[in-house]
Amino acid sequence: MTENSCDILAIGAHPDDVELNVGGTLLIAKAAGLKTKICHLTSGELGTRGSRELRQEEAQRAARLLSSTEADFLELPDGGVECNRETKSRVVNAIRKYRPRIIMAPYWTDLHPDHAATGRAVKESNFLSGLANWEPKQAPWRADVILYYMSHTPIDPAIVVDISHVFEEKKKVAQCYASQFFAKDSEEPKTFISGEGFWDWWEGRASYWGHLIGVTHGEPFFIDGPIPLSHPFDLFRGFGKYKNP
Repeated sequence: MTENSCDILAIGAHPDDVELNVGGTLLIAKAAGLKTKICHLTSGELGTRGSRELRQEEAQRAARLLSSTEADFLELPDGGVECNRETKSRVVNAIRKYRPRIIMAPYWTDLHPDHAATGRAVKESNFLSGLANWEPKQAPWRADVILYYMSHTPIDPAIVVDISHVFEEKKKVAQCYASQFFAKDSEEPKTFISGEGFWDWWEGRASYWGHLIGVTHGEPFFIDGPIPLSHPFDLFRGFGKYKNP
């Protein structure tokens, strides 16, 4: 592993996408000694509350909790992420710089067009990153797998990760973005995520996915293709919502 390389590269369209949606899995990876890196395509400058500078500060605090290193920003325009050559060039540069085995990215169909475009761009970029003659100043690299996570629009997951034991820690990481969430005395405009009920909704979603695998909280991922297993039987030992006593 080179100085910059990592095991997992988690990519989001905006600061807070990674933390809200896959923070639990990244905490589990960190505890297992895996090296992770977070990359935000934009700075979230279109956010109703806070500012570009504050969002970047919040993102760095969250990144240090999740991965022990600061996040990268690819400086694409918030609200203007497209699956085009410019986006793919920047994403390929990140993949080749960090040489991950696993990439996490938003699923390519979503309510927010930036999320959808990010998912498509990451999918195409990972392929292009392995081509030696695509912008050949950097050595080619292609991640083994992309784990696509859910943002707004529900997905049909291939796997659900049990994050029950790290859920409260995940919530503390997400709350690094304090400017976006409920504050009793705030005079800023109200949004969906700044409402008092947001955290109940957010936990309810994690509880739903956890229920499907018989635990309290889960994070779902889609994988574009079959999952290779050499020893499938141990994987399903004790699996299910209705376990034997």
